[in-house]
Amino acid sequence: MLHLVYTVLLLSAAFNTGSSLLSYEKGSSLPSYEKGSSLPSVDIGCSTVAWVAAGAVTAVVAAPLAVGALGFTAAGISAGSAAASAMSTLAVMNGGATAAGGIVATLQSAGAIGLTASATAAVAGTGATVGYAAKSVIE
Repeated sequence: MLHLVYTVLLLSAAFNTGSSLLSYEKGSSLPSYEKGSSLPSVDIGCSTVAWVAAGAVTAVVAAPLAVGALGFTAAGISAGSAAASAMSTLAVMNGGATAAGGIVATLQSAGAIGLTASATAAVAGTGATVGYAAKSVIE
């Protein structure tokens, strides 16, 4: 539930910036503003908001499921899984041990306790970007 709160806060911040650079067109000059005037807000359609939100929420929900499906679980690394293969390969490369803080350790931590707040924000941001790109391609 906390991940959903972070996602909503991230999306809220993303759409309330009032940045005029989002409406910049190639070849046109950037708008100039008088001192003391307020900057215009960006008109983002409901369709864009829906695509971005769907991308962010889907990524936040799917990331822990994907980590678990790879074999990084709360009980440890599943035998015969992609996680076991990755751990074995990295252990051979490192002379018999996996590196603390490496990719296997990080994914195992995510599989055991879930994503941290910063990881959730990064996943939500990536999902939002993918959602926006998908909207641009499909619509």
